[in-house]
Amino acid sequence: MAVCGIVGAVLVLLLLGEASDVETTGRIVGGSNQLIRNAPWQVSIQISARHECGGVIYSKEIIITAGHCLHEKSVSLMKVRVGAENHNYGGTLVPVAAYQVHEQFDSRFLHYDIAVLRLSTPLTFGLSTRAINLASKSPTGGTTVTVTGWGHTDNGALSDSLQKAQLQIIDRGECASPKFGYGADFVGEETICAASTDADACTGDAGGPLVASSQLVGIVSWGYRCVDDNYPGVYADVAFLRPWIVKAANAI
Repeated sequence: MAVCGIVGAVLVLLLLGEASDVETTGRIVGGSNQLIRNAPWQVSIQISARHECGGVIYSKEIIITAGHCLHEKSVSLMKVRVGAENHNYGGTLVPVAAYQVHEQFDSRFLHYDIAVLRLSTPLTFGLSTRAINLASKSPTGGTTVTVTGWGHTDNGALSDSLQKAQLQIIDRGECASPKFGYGADFVGEETICAASTDADACTGDAGGPLVASSQLVGIVSWGYRCVDDNYPGVYADVAFLRPWIVKAANAI
């Protein structure tokens, strides 16, 4: 499962190289099937009746996702599929009432790539639909984490069934260092990185959960290429952004 990413600005395209390899959503490559009851906080955010991004259940009315997934999009076109192992059928589709993207979201560099949305009706929790606790401390380098989603797989198409992959955290400072290909301008203070030699997240996984010890530690944000040793996946750091998430969830 590979998580590939989201980079939108011309400047980013110029600095990172081939525009065709830069993607604006995350995907899982090199993964395996995941039962929804083992990731009941995972949802599919649908725009115009198509899977756009992943999302994470924070409460019965609030979903967390990546800012770029919702930025400047019409709320009337949005629905969220919950409790389903497939993004295109099953579970329950719930309309979206409102959303809020982080005030510091930068569509060029995808800094502060976080958003919350409020559902039109509360969810009913059960085995396949449940919230996840937010991490209060950022994971340290080397921590094993799990990413899930319906994004592109090795064949370059969305996966019908939910996928999972295990990765290892790379400290933000190391991810922004010359050891990797991004540099400090692209790896913001509010991000963490994760990678594996044979798995990653890519197109369609953005907004989905990065989990460690049954806590949400990251939100799939962006990356350059997929399963590239020089370009780890970049995630919004949930512990760093927790105060904003809690405040926004209460205010929206």
